[in-house]
Amino acid sequence: MRALVLLLVLFDATAWFREGVAKHDAGDYNAAIAAFAKAREEKYANVPQLDYRTARTLARKGDNAGALDALQRAVNNGFGPLETILAENDFLSIRSEARWPEIVAAARKSAHPCASSAESRQFDFWLGEWDVENAQKQKIARSSIQLILDECVIFENFEASGGYSGKSLSAWDAGEHEWEQHYTDTTGASRYWTGALIDGRMVMTTSFARGGAKVTQRMTYSKEGADRVRQFIETSTDDGKTWTPGFDGMYIRRH
Repeated sequence: MRALVLLLVLFDATAWFREGVAKHDAGDYNAAIAAFAKAREEKYANVPQLDYRTARTLARKGDNAGALDALQRAVNNGFGPLETILAENDFLSIRSEARWPEIVAAARKSAHPCASSAESRQFDFWLGEWDVENAQKQKIARSSIQLILDECVIFENFEASGGYSGKSLSAWDAGEHEWEQHYTDTTGASRYWTGALIDGRMVMTTSFARGGAKVTQRMTYSKEGADRVRQFIETSTDDGKTWTPGFDGMYIRRH
């Protein structure tokens, strides 16, 4: 009895998972499936990996439908390395199945969520290499706006005459359902903006204290044709009742 208790203690969820992997590698697929089932019963923590390994074993057994179901669960639960799925020889038997392209597409979306997110693409009209003019049509700066970090973040590199420069990172926050921008510059200023796309314009606001009073700024990016984007900043000291115009820059695409 003591030996049985000790065996049960030793074979926790992780041990059952490892047993399943070992049985799979040894070609004992029925034993592997049974071990993976015990791992699930014992609440193995990495559910996507457990589903993935189960899918591999079921595919080797010839249970294509079961393998596809398990692989779909793995992808739905966040298993994202698409290259791992595509390179796996265990899946040779299910690659011709009608559901395979659908699962691959879901895995691609999971691995690269921003690339397929409509919200993450809302601010792409600002991407490019630009000259910046003020309201008097005088060139005041150059700006490079790039898509980085697997198409999740828009990086701004703003360089003006006189040694001034600034940089910002803008991204769609899916959890907060809003756009965010963090801007810093050579004066030591730092601003955190939040907002949304409204009627085709990106509108962001920020608030801070100045002289003991609350100051709110509103920044609007408007697409003014294929090769122009206007950035307009306004300031309010009365909680948005009135606004005073400030920076008014026209980004003109360089060709």
